[in-house]
Amino acid sequence: MIYGFFFFFIPVLPALFIILLAIISLFIAWWSYSHLQVLKKSVKWGLITLRASSLFILILLLLNPFITRQVSLTDSPAVAVYLDNSQSMSAERGEYEGLQTYQGILEEFETLKMDQLTYDSFIFDDLATPGDNLTLNGIRTNISNVMEHILENETRYRAAILFSDGIITHGRNPVFAAQNLSIPVITVPVGDTTTVRDIAVAGVEYVQTGYTFTRQTIRAEVQQEGFEGEEATVFFLKEGEVTDREPIQFSAASSSQIVEFFVEFDEPGFYDFEIHIPPLPGEFTDQNNREVFSIEILDDKTRILSLAFEVHPDVASIRRLIATDQQNELITSTYLGSNRFAGDDPRNTREPFDLIVLHGLPEAGTPLFDWIEVQDTPLLYTALPRSYQHKGSGEMSGVIGFRTQGSGSSVNVQIDNFLGGISHPLLEVEAVNFQRLPSLISYQSVYQISPASQELAGLLFQRLETEIPFLIAVDTSVRRIASVNAFGWFRFEQNQQVETRRFFTQLFTNLVSWTSTPPDQRRLTIEPVKSEFNENEEVEVRAFLFNERGEPEAEALITVDVFDGNIPEPLNSFRMNHSQNEAYSVGIGNYPQGIYRIEARAIKNDREIGTAESRVNVRQSFIEFLTTKRDDALLETLAEITGGRFLESHQFDDLHAYLSEIISSEPDEIFSENFFYLHRSGAWFLLVVLLLAGEWLLRRSVSLP
Repeated sequence: MIYGFFFFFIPVLPALFIILLAIISLFIAWWSYSHLQVLKKSVKWGLITLRASSLFILILLLLNPFITRQVSLTDSPAVAVYLDNSQSMSAERGEYEGLQTYQGILEEFETLKMDQLTYDSFIFDDLATPGDNLTLNGIRTNISNVMEHILENETRYRAAILFSDGIITHGRNPVFAAQNLSIPVITVPVGDTTTVRDIAVAGVEYVQTGYTFTRQTIRAEVQQEGFEGEEATVFFLKEGEVTDREPIQFSAASSSQIVEFFVEFDEPGFYDFEIHIPPLPGEFTDQNNREVFSIEILDDKTRILSLAFEVHPDVASIRRLIATDQQNELITSTYLGSNRFAGDDPRNTREPFDLIVLHGLPEAGTPLFDWIEVQDTPLLYTALPRSYQHKGSGEMSGVIGFRTQGSGSSVNVQIDNFLGGISHPLLEVEAVNFQRLPSLISYQSVYQISPASQELAGLLFQRLETEIPFLIAVDTSVRRIASVNAFGWFRFEQNQQVETRRFFTQLFTNLVSWTSTPPDQRRLTIEPVKSEFNENEEVEVRAFLFNERGEPEAEALITVDVFDGNIPEPLNSFRMNHSQNEAYSVGIGNYPQGIYRIEARAIKNDREIGTAESRVNVRQSFIEFLTTKRDDALLETLAEITGGRFLESHQFDDLHAYLSEIISSEPDEIFSENFFYLHRSGAWFLLVVLLLAGEWLLRRSVSLP
């Protein structure tokens, strides 16, 4: 029922104040006509009444009065019903026959519903949504979100009823959220508690992007229940062919173990893999016995030449750091003078280098000096003591990005804090206290930076700024060059402070990776937002685009084509949306199980900036079938801590008796107030116009101006 309660001007305008306003309006109108003695008494008081009324209404509207309407809504007490819609509810085991048994339980519940209650139904898997249409295709079960949903709506309901098998595959333990509820939760167990025999590939650990001639390790977790004392074989398939197999023994009734496989690649590209376990007799399901995935292999390792012109601890420290990255192939050579080398002569190497690391400089005019000067390979220069003692430091300014004029003296220096200054990939290191870093050695001299160079950081002498450059970068359309104008780095590597060693590792890792990357390499990259998707999930991909200058490109058109296997015609085509800076993204829909090829093309002003390719792995969701044994302990706990009931035998008669005890037969009554402001209605202004028009007509009838 709805009741209306009208309050005029209360509490904004007290009644006494309203009466006072009416008296003032009447007095002003009377005073306006009091001097006209010739008018009939009825006409005079008519004019006074019309003017007083219009004046009173105008003053009242200026004070912004309002009317309050109170509404009372009555309804039957309500109960929320939550139905588990996840895939595990469809598993047939023991006496439970999946959806058929589930619907039978719900039909029995429907026939015994209480007429004096209102039942609101919700289905849930990961989230709870209104409805009662069961499909049992939810790919995860999050009962904690159900408890949160009850908490958000507990003022609307007297109790909640949960139909579920209690198997959690996602989210927190729901017991924590249930502790905050103030209404009871009645749990109805659905499913079977008998033990079944099952084997599952629970997960595969692998590196999505690898390199040629690099050994990759692939680890698979195998879970089993009910096969104690038996044996299974795990098959490893590459491009549909079995390349390895591993027998495993199950020594316990329930166990989990890791199986490892090793692969190495000779050619770059995308490779499809599968881990498969043939089903054993009596196994519950074989849907979770396989895992399909894809790995992208990039072309070769980064060939790095470490060429030193003197023996120094810094050389060994930097070489050790470079060698720790499996992507790098390190070639070391130390020039001993008189055309002698410790290691290979780099001039005799046929395969090109991706990066040359110069430790020190050669003498100007020597054959090795000339060889370095004509190279167009990316270069990383690190200073050594003799770097400043010969003419090479001046003659090679085009290679290292700066020159020195005159010989100076060595000084102990510290790195000037560059965090929060210039933004550059070389300077992306974790925060560190620069004053606590070990000192380095550089040379005082007159430095001249090349026009194409950028000074990124400087050095301090006795905590004062100097003109000595520390870090110099050159980025052209052909190659990149970085120069480090200080030595003594071995102290960083050997330092006891973790942050010091971390700073050394991050700085030189940035130097090696940045300089070895050609400026035009992979301007466009595309990848799925995660390693694999389920059939019920929308596939999302993202891309990163840089223009020819290496700057983020935000105004390009990126199209994405989706291909199934080797079929030449794309399944679908999409246009990516720009997110921010160089980032783009798009959702490309849902796909059945399989591995799909995606190709992207970036265009701006009819100019192709770049192309890219990647793979999307879509798999069936097996997580709901890893465990299908009903968890009565959880359901009973949820009922107990909320003061509800655990209906183990589906005693719906007892349920309704319990609901009758905790729920009053009186209807719920909800009050709401609506406010109506008089000045928002045009009727009042129309009334004022009519009153003034009536006064004018009456004045004209008695010949008043």
